[in-house]
Amino acid sequence: MAVIKAKALCGLIAGCLFSLVCAISYAACSANGVQLQVLGSGGPGDSMGRASSAYLLWINGESKVLVDAGSGSKNHFYQSGARMEQIDLVALSHLHPDHSAELPAILWPGGGSFDLAGPTGSDGFPSITRFTDLVFGENGVYEIFQGRVDINVIELDTSVVSQVWQQGDITVTGMGVPHGGVPTLGYRVEVGDTSIGFTSDQTGSNPAFVDFIRGVDSLVIHMAANENATGIVADLHATPSVWGQMAEAANAGQVVVSHISTSNADQLQENLQILADNYSGEVLVAEDLMCVDLP
Repeated sequence: MAVIKAKALCGLIAGCLFSLVCAISYAACSANGVQLQVLGSGGPGDSMGRASSAYLLWINGESKVLVDAGSGSKNHFYQSGARMEQIDLVALSHLHPDHSAELPAILWPGGGSFDLAGPTGSDGFPSITRFTDLVFGENGVYEIFQGRVDINVIELDTSVVSQVWQQGDITVTGMGVPHGGVPTLGYRVEVGDTSIGFTSDQTGSNPAFVDFIRGVDSLVIHMAANENATGIVADLHATPSVWGQMAEAANAGQVVVSHISTSNADQLQENLQILADNYSGEVLVAEDLMCVDLP
């Protein structure tokens, strides 16, 4: 059964079958090694004060990779000590506002020079190239960024696994994941022998994704659906049992549970129990600004 660590849940799930340890550090990330920092752990709608999805990868004290930039994550980006001039890659999973809306705010007013990865488009969703033009381009919504940003766009086909980006010992790959009709990418980041997977929002219905994340040291999942979810929530998001089965099959070293909102907060204990029943590794419940050391 999974071991669950959740500072915010101390006292909330006492008496359940979990081995609960309140041992998560919220201090600044270390100047050495590889750390994942959660800038936004909330989901769509009311997220109980949590910012929406955003994750920062620190490597030897430098903020190098930003995965998603959901609404509300700007303040946490700067509270973390991150610096846009250190960011080499911004990887957006998809173009729902709770994953992408805060990027202009993070960049304002200093701008930045970086690679921007994201999916191809579909009906109702622009490609990452079109998104960049609409937001930052000449005659775009924020034309004021002209001369402030230097963005190299990497548009990824969601039908194949693609190498997204490589710099030194950092390699990022992407794979399309099932999220209704929304073009969406999951990412795998490897830094030397350390690896982390980002599932983004998905139903977990593509077994090939297990191979994509196989053996990662840490897996960030978006648990936006309860086990009994129906309708559009079930059409777009995996249930806790599916997440647990996926992580177990992939032999993930630990799971970080994120994308939490009021729509499933009242069943969080139950969802975590179901996840633990299906996954034998360590589970961390994400909180904003939490820093996770990676081996």
